[in-house]
Amino acid sequence: MEWLNRFVTIMDFVCEATAAGISLTELAHATGLSKGTLHRVLRDMVDQNLVTQDADTKKYCLGPKAMVWGSKFVLGQDPARLLSRYCDLLAEKTSLYTFLCRISEGEVYCIYTRQPSKISKKYFVHVGQRMPVHCTAAAKSILAFLPDNQVRLIMARCNMEKFTDHTKTDISSLIGELQAVKQTGVAFCREEIETGVSAISAPVFVDNKKAVYSISLLSDAAFLRQQETNLVRVIIQIGQQASEHMKRAQVLTSV
Repeated sequence: MEWLNRFVTIMDFVCEATAAGISLTELAHATGLSKGTLHRVLRDMVDQNLVTQDADTKKYCLGPKAMVWGSKFVLGQDPARLLSRYCDLLAEKTSLYTFLCRISEGEVYCIYTRQPSKISKKYFVHVGQRMPVHCTAAAKSILAFLPDNQVRLIMARCNMEKFTDHTKTDISSLIGELQAVKQTGVAFCREEIETGVSAISAPVFVDNKKAVYSISLLSDAAFLRQQETNLVRVIIQIGQQASEHMKRAQVLTSV
């Protein structure tokens, strides 16, 4: 299965590249594969529309087939499309950027975003984006309701990158934070990904204990500090409404 591991590694780095793409040299450095091997694999991937190569820069980006697969995955995360209305409602009530995430195979992905047109500053959490599990409110609000041993396993696989001076990288400290999230029902990212930007998240349950989704808002850190009490109240309320809707949907589909 070496070829499959090689393929997945290449796709991971192409996926994580900027909009401009990633060069053969950059891929060779990142993957440890020779340029000759990479060139052969990438040529086949281009033929299959899994990646594309810019004619001018020669850099590689995700191709249309990969995008189709990704969009099918994202759509499958909320087949009844129940949760988007609650993300829209949160954006309407707060006038802030809001987004939904879900956990799958130990990874937390964004599945929907809403940016009110009247806000001046633009944010760029995008659909399909993987959320670092150790420092995003969206991930913490889900992980808080997983068994401790499962959380530690997920954290052990995490890169634990220190994005800012506020990013926590000690697993024991993070476990303690998750215990607090479980008690309060709300998680925070206080400038842990980007200085000056913070987020608040609440879990969305598919039953009484299992949080598969989270609903989040983000804005300037100073604004969230000033409005924290009101924003926490609103996001918990909407998260609970979304959870009740999901539970009803689960009952109906099981009948």
